[in-house]
Amino acid sequence: MKKILALMITLLITMAGCMSDEEQFTEYTDEPTMVYQGWDNQSFQFWNVMPMSAGNMSSLNMNNTTGVMNITLELQAFFHEPSLWEQGHVNYALSQNNETLFEVELNNGQEIFYINLTNITGNITVEILSSGSDNATNSEPGDFFIAKAKYEVYGE
Repeated sequence: MKKILALMITLLITMAGCMSDEEQFTEYTDEPTMVYQGWDNQSFQFWNVMPMSAGNMSSLNMNNTTGVMNITLELQAFFHEPSLWEQGHVNYALSQNNETLFEVELNNGQEIFYINLTNITGNITVEILSSGSDNATNSEPGDFFIAKAKYEVYGE
């Protein structure tokens, strides 16, 4: 009888640890590591009465890393509608090795774009082309755009 009682007490003590409400496990996450962060800000305002164009090329650096690039682009534009020629615009494009990865054109307003580029090696080319003018007969500002880009590079 004493042997059975000793065996039951041992079993109860052993099982008491298994009856906990909390699950005991270790969570492993395979989160990529951010290796580089940068900003690319561009803007232009037209002060001429006749239409003209402006352009700019820059590069987003991958910092010698292969991986994922997340870009948050905030694009703001104002182009009035002249009576003698077409309304101006801004065109924002991302490319790599002559392949367009992202492109947007905006005449008026403000928009935010979230761009995720995967398996990227090398730099990304940013090309901004715009055309506009200023209407001296009204109180509105000259045509303009503002492009703010924040990019983060995650290694694989």
